[in-house]
Amino acid sequence: MKILLIDDHALFRDGLSLVLDGLDTAIETFEAGSYEAAEVIMRAQPDLDMVLLDLGLPGTSYLDALRAIRQQLPKAFIVILSGTEDYKVVEASLQNGAQGYIPKSSPAKIMLSALQLVISGGTYVPAQILQLKPVTNVATPITQATEHRLTPRQYDVLQQLATGKSNKAIGSELQLTESTVRAHVAAILKAFNVPNRTHAVQHASQHSWL
Repeated sequence: MKILLIDDHALFRDGLSLVLDGLDTAIETFEAGSYEAAEVIMRAQPDLDMVLLDLGLPGTSYLDALRAIRQQLPKAFIVILSGTEDYKVVEASLQNGAQGYIPKSSPAKIMLSALQLVISGGTYVPAQILQLKPVTNVATPITQATEHRLTPRQYDVLQQLATGKSNKAIGSELQLTESTVRAHVAAILKAFNVPNRTHAVQHASQHSWL
C-alpha cells in the first residue's frame, strides 16, 4: 500500500511513519511538507492508495487541497489529521471527499484502528467529535440504531468500539465487566450480521448511527 503523508512538521511525519508500520500490510510511504511538494509526488505516483492530510498546511486552504487531491486521486482513501476538534470542520471534510478524521492527539492504537476501518470501506470520526454535532429534529443515531435491534447499552458499547478500545477499556469506561462487554459485542455483531468489530463500526458509520 502506498501512503502519502502531507504535514509541514517533519517530526510528526516521522512519528506517523512509525505508527503506519503497525498496519497489517506492506507499506511504502511518501512525505511532503507542503501541498506543492505533495502535487509533485501525486503526479509521479498516480497509484497512491491513501493520503493523510494535515489541515494546517501553510499557504493553502485545507478544503482546496482536499478537493484537489480527491480530483487527482479519485480512488485513494483520504484521511484528515488535525489538532482541531470542531464538528463543522469535520463535516466539511467528509462532504469534500475525506473518509476519516483523526485528531493528532489520538494514541497510536486508535490511529491504526481508524485507518484499518477506512481501508475496509468505513468512515472514521471519533466519538468525542460526533457528540459535538448540533441537535436537530431528525431521528438521532441512537434512535435509528435501537430501531435496528440494539439496546441503549449496546449502542453505548458500539460508540466505544468506534474509538478502537478493547473490551477491558470499554468495561472500565461504562462500568461493565469484561464478559458483559463481550456479550454486548456479540449481540451487536449478530444484529448487524457482520463477522467482526471493524465491520460493525463500518456498518454503523454507513448508516450514520455513529
